[in-house]
This record gives sequence, C-alpha cells and structure tokens, in this order.
Amino acid sequence: MRIGSLMMAFAATRRASFVAKQGPSGPSHHIARTYLSAEPSKKIGVVGAGASGMFAASAAAEALLEQGYSSNCDVVVFEGTSKAMAKVRISGGGRCNVIHDHTKPLPQILGSYPRGSKELRGLYTKHFTPDDAYRWFTSRGVELKTEADGRMFPCTDDSQTIIDAIYESAKRSGVNICMKEKVESVDYVQNCDGGAGRFQVNTKTKSGSVSVVVDALILATGSFPIGHKIAKALGHTVVQPVPSLFTFDAKDQVAEGGILNGLSGLSVPNARLSLSVAEDATELSKKRKRRKKVLSQEGPLLITHHGVSGPAALRLSAFAAREFSSVNYQCEVSINFGPQWEQEQRAKSGGNSAFDDCLWDVTRLIPKRKVAKSCPLFCKRSEDPIIPKRLWSRLVECSGISRDTNWGDVSKAKIKKLAQNLSSFSLNVTSKGVFKEEFVTAGGVDLKEVIMSKMESRHVPGLHFCGEVLDVDGVTGGFNFMGCWATGFVAGQSAAAHVVGTETSQ
Repeated sequence: MRIGSLMMAFAATRRASFVAKQGPSGPSHHIARTYLSAEPSKKIGVVGAGASGMFAASAAAEALLEQGYSSNCDVVVFEGTSKAMAKVRISGGGRCNVIHDHTKPLPQILGSYPRGSKELRGLYTKHFTPDDAYRWFTSRGVELKTEADGRMFPCTDDSQTIIDAIYESAKRSGVNICMKEKVESVDYVQNCDGGAGRFQVNTKTKSGSVSVVVDALILATGSFPIGHKIAKALGHTVVQPVPSLFTFDAKDQVAEGGILNGLSGLSVPNARLSLSVAEDATELSKKRKRRKKVLSQEGPLLITHHGVSGPAALRLSAFAAREFSSVNYQCEVSINFGPQWEQEQRAKSGGNSAFDDCLWDVTRLIPKRKVAKSCPLFCKRSEDPIIPKRLWSRLVECSGISRDTNWGDVSKAKIKKLAQNLSSFSLNVTSKGVFKEEFVTAGGVDLKEVIMSKMESRHVPGLHFCGEVLDVDGVTGGFNFMGCWATGFVAGQSAAAHVVGTETSQ
C-alpha cells in the first residue's frame, strides 16, 4: 500500500524545536534537530509559521494534550524563512495591534471586514469570539490596553510580547517548528482501503528535498502564492488576490504649484472619501438606467508628502480594493471635508444645500472679514473649524477667491465653487501608496468551499485553512489579527479532532 511504504520511507523524519538565542534585537529562533527512533503514528502539518499558522499549531497541540493523544501525534510547522511571525513583529509600528476592542457589539466588529463578514459571524459567535481572543492572551500573562479608536495593544507596547506568548504556548504543547523548510507542493494520497487519505508535504532545504506524510494539513501561508498554488492543486477555487489597505498617491496635486503642496502633516478630523465606479452590466435590471455606484468611507484624513492617508483612505482602499485594481489605481476620489457638519446643518434646514447656504449667509454676517483667514464651519461641541486653517486657505484660493478678499465682496458663483470644493473636492489619484503597518490582500481561497465551523475543506477531508490564505480581510485596527486568531484556533482544533477521529458534526 502506498501510504504504508511512504510512512516507512520517512520513519526517521526530522523533528525540530525552537531554541531561543538572545540577540541584539531580541530572541532569534534557531533549529535544534533530533532524530527519533520511533515516530508517532499520526502527524498534523502546518504550512507557514506566521500569526495564524503558529496559533493553529498551538491550538492543535493543546487539543491533543487535552485528549491525551499528544504521544501519538506530532504537530509540525513548516516555514520557508528563518523567522517565525515576522509580520507580527513589525505590525502596529512594532507594537502589534493584536485585536480590536472586544467589548464592542459584534455587528460593529463585523462591519470592518470588506470580505468575509458574513462567514465570520458564526465563527465569532460560537467558536472563537472576540472575548475568547482577549482571554487567550490575558490568561497567558499578556496585559492589554485599549486606545481611543478601539485598537488594543500589549501594555509593553512591544510586539515581542505577543510573539513570546504564542511561541511559549506552542513550545509547552510540543509543537515542532522546521525553519528554512520551504514547502514546494503537497500531494493528496488516497488510502487504498477506503480510509482517510493523507498529505505528502514536499519541502526543500539546503541539504536537499524532503517529503513528509501528514494526516491533517493546515494551510497558513498568508498571501504568498505557494498557498494558493497548493489550494488549487487540491481542487479549490482561489479568488484572484489584489492589494488592500493602501494610501492614495496624488502626484500632480502634491507637486510644486499643486493644491496639496506644502500641506503634508495636516489632518482633517472627519472626512468622507467616495469612489464612483461603473456597475457591472449583468447586475443591472432592464428598468434601471443608473450605471454608476458610489463606494464611500468616513474617518480621519491625513495629507502626506505623496497624497492622502489615514483611516478614511485606508477603509476606502479596503472596501473598494477590486474597483481600484480594475482602474490600475488611477482615478478620481471625491472628498467631503465636513460630512458631520453637513449632516448637522441639513437637519436644521430641512435638507437644503448646507455648504452653499451657510457660506452665503456668512457674506452678510461678517462682510468685513477676510475669507482666507476665517473658516466659519464648526461642528457642535467643537471650538475648532472642521478643517485646518492652511487647508481652508488653499481651498479658498482654489475657488478663485484671492487672499485679501472680504466675505462681503465674494460673488455667488465663487461661493458655489468654494462649497463644491468643500463637499466634493476631486483628488486625482495617480497610484497606490504603501501602508507600512499592515500588509493585506483581498482575495484567497473561496469561502464557499470551506466549512467555516471547522475551517475545513469541503472537497478534501483533513485539509484546513486559516488566516490570509482565505478570501477574508479586515480594515486596519486589529481586525486582521482577530481573523487570524479565530480561524487559526478553529483550524487547529478541527485538525486535531480529525486525526483523533472525534470530529463533531457540522
């Protein structure tokens, strides 16, 4: 039987464990290889030692320990690089935004996932809740703090705290981590007697090619192409990945003479960014004539040397990731610099054009004051205008109003132009920028082909997925790591149940 011969051939398969060596930048992990005279009868393989992979490996090993099965099953992580959890280390500027505020209502949390929110609902409700993620870390000695925007960090402000917690959990549970073991392919081997098939993991090391047979496999390769390649080879559909969570470059407008030139560092407390895109003709009914749809997001906005960034820009880049990709990141984005103020004013006036009416009223209220030096737009309970003075002055100039013009001397046409720049300023996006704190893609293994309650393949028993290899992604704020922890935990426990033979029904 092929499985039997393969197991005999790899009876001396290498096991590896982390040996921490203190270096100038903190612990660095090296392999101590040992060879066993007697191999456990079962193996769980995890491809990728990133956030979700290490979390899944720890969950699998802990589940095996709880069931008294650890001596019969190895959990082996294959990592092609020399460092585990590299993304965790650099996230959040080195602080690691580990989760989002777990006390927020679940619908609010799910609303921060452009893709996968529906599928994550059950996972976050029944299998690994945001509260579970919080307790997992705090029960292991990690103190967490919540910042004003809901992001949660370790109190140490050091991502190494999170890395150590996950690593120690995996180490205590007996997880074996094979660094510099690059997985090149996976073959599914059917069992001749009708039993569960197994997976032959084909890796490449400095010393040559090695193959290891495992009974359950967890793909935790993030957005790396190898994970999608393996998933496709095993019969899965992969939604084409495109970048998500990026900033907007506006080369022409930040150049000398451009409206945003010299304004880098200014921030707007609340802005609405909108992208108009053509609707798919197949989605239109015969009666509908409208061929455009508008995607919008609100939040703080930051002007940079290259264009704009901040939560509003990042959220729009995530929710419109595919739309931006389809136009090669060259388009116009409309900016409303005062959506909250506009809403307040329209509530008072019964829905009239808020910016037009207010600015025209100002020409009578303060006719002798300079337009460029006096922004009259304030939100309730705020002593500051809705936009910074220098940005206001630039928008005034852009509207054809000179710096020494008084409010009482402004024509209605120029008031209308200023109102237009405030409510629908056109940002000419020339390319996408890079958001250094998170590296996220939209796309991955199609969720329709995954049993979310077990993170297991609907096509191949024993094949599991977790993390960014899936078509799930969140906006900035700790949501992507929350997805990693939840999918990793469930995938690990399900893989353990698969090898033990105690899987629960769907």
